[in-house]
Amino acid sequence: MQKSDGMNYAPKGKSAPVCGKGDFRVGVIGLDHGHIFGMCNGLVEAGAELAGVYDPDPAKVANFRKAFPDVRAVSSEEAILEDPAIHLVAGAAVPSDRCSLGLRTMDHGKDYFSDKPPFTTLDQIASARKKVAETNRKYAVYYSERLHVEAAVFTEKLIADGAIGRVVQVIGMGPHRISLPQRPEWFFRKEKTGGILVDLGCHQIEQFLFYTGARDARVVQARWRTINSSSIPDWKISATRPSWRTTARRTISGSTGSRPTVWGSGATGGHSSWAPTDISR
Repeated sequence: MQKSDGMNYAPKGKSAPVCGKGDFRVGVIGLDHGHIFGMCNGLVEAGAELAGVYDPDPAKVANFRKAFPDVRAVSSEEAILEDPAIHLVAGAAVPSDRCSLGLRTMDHGKDYFSDKPPFTTLDQIASARKKVAETNRKYAVYYSERLHVEAAVFTEKLIADGAIGRVVQVIGMGPHRISLPQRPEWFFRKEKTGGILVDLGCHQIEQFLFYTGARDARVVQARWRTINSSSIPDWKISATRPSWRTTARRTISGSTGSRPTVWGSGATGGHSSWAPTDISR
């Protein structure tokens, strides 16, 4: 598996169990995105046991079991949700379906681990917040570009050690390969992904919030450039190169409130020509 194949890149680390064998059992539902392999690698390395996998596509299940041969294939989603011995459900369904899977999971008394993006609409976010409050279950998200990239983890350490100082600006400039042969049809449909800023841009936005210690943020500028190509099939008619500008509010130690302190920007799908200029406001 090549690192250039971002959709299916599944890094492996050292085994560092934090629980005993059989203490934490995981069910896997939804194999539409290759991030599920990285998600499960991390869970297994932390000591989790993959107790069952389900997807309506038998080919996806067979491919998953090549990587995790000990996991049992089950015939329905209910076989996992109704298993009282399973503690958490991990899933990488089509993005628009991830929230509904999470709601069903929490209704069955289990925590949920979703691939990013975890939502595609504001209504989904509201419903998940309500369900978390009702059930007291966890809705966790796999932001692989921070959690499973050595440079990103090292950046976190540098900030924590004070080597960088107070972070006031974060810029993401890495182009995301379009990788047409690997992309399924749903990836190019906004109603399935929420749009490219939701599906891909969420990585950089999440890093921006985390590295600056910001508690909330709002997008104040977003734009994209449409690229048409005769080599792209009709259902993949356009790709986009978006950029955005974000302001955030961070609570300052010792203050009674919060004030804008940081700027961030990012580009997904290609380099952006925009860059923040004023970080003092």
